[in-house]
Amino acid sequence: MNSKNSFKPLVELGLTDLESQIYAFLVENSPATGYRIANKISKPTANTYKALRSMQGKGIVIVEDSKPQAFRAVPTAVLLERLEKRFQKMKSLAAAELANLKPAAEDEKVYRLHTADQVFERFRDMLRRGEKFVLLDLFPDAVAELREEIEAAAERGVHVILKLYRPEEIRGCISVVEPTGEEIIAHWPGVAANCFIDGREHLIAFLAPDMIEVYDAIWSRSTLISANFHGALFSEILLMAFKEDRKGRNVPDSKKLKRLLAIRDQGIMGYEILKKRYRENAGKVERE
Repeated sequence: MNSKNSFKPLVELGLTDLESQIYAFLVENSPATGYRIANKISKPTANTYKALRSMQGKGIVIVEDSKPQAFRAVPTAVLLERLEKRFQKMKSLAAAELANLKPAAEDEKVYRLHTADQVFERFRDMLRRGEKFVLLDLFPDAVAELREEIEAAAERGVHVILKLYRPEEIRGCISVVEPTGEEIIAHWPGVAANCFIDGREHLIAFLAPDMIEVYDAIWSRSTLISANFHGALFSEILLMAFKEDRKGRNVPDSKKLKRLLAIRDQGIMGYEILKKRYRENAGKVERE
């Protein structure tokens, strides 16, 4: 550990840049005077002592009863436990304050997502909120990343239907496998992941192979776009299931096709929203 550089994880957990450097130095060099610490990490002595007083107040360092005073870092396990407790306390306070705010009205604009965290957090949120239908079009790595949430949605009674590119079992879900899946995976330099819930919301993303960088990702609650994407993907999945059934690969395929046909006849929330919207608009035109 280079104590002359800030220890980023500690900064993220609430320490200042200087405090993280001091703590890192003291972990390996306790006890040490403020003057020695400042000299070793190349920081002004006054600033170092000010940071040490702050750290003492936070319980991050303890002070030797001697002259000159020397400082010792508390054990790392103690520090991390203390930071976790502080984080949980601040989280609870933030939640209470945020609960008093009135959320802005939802809109149907299209938004671009720029980080993998944004993409997968949005995926998980959508899977939790899907009420009746979730359609997924996922490369294998995206399936592995989201499997727990996908199966949880199915356990809630949501119809979860997937287009996959490699055969695999996903508990409680209906899936079809793209016949040329391996070729498609080899052809595209990354990970495709698309999600549509209830024909009223969608997320379309393409990430780097390591799923850290986002090449492209859009999310929207546009009912018009989402309902049309839902219909297109469901039709593709239905056609693939029909072809599987015709080939007679295995017995469960006929049951799969019947389940998909039964689901097709159920109302899609996005379609109902659009029909109601258009009827209301038509009524306004007639009254005018």
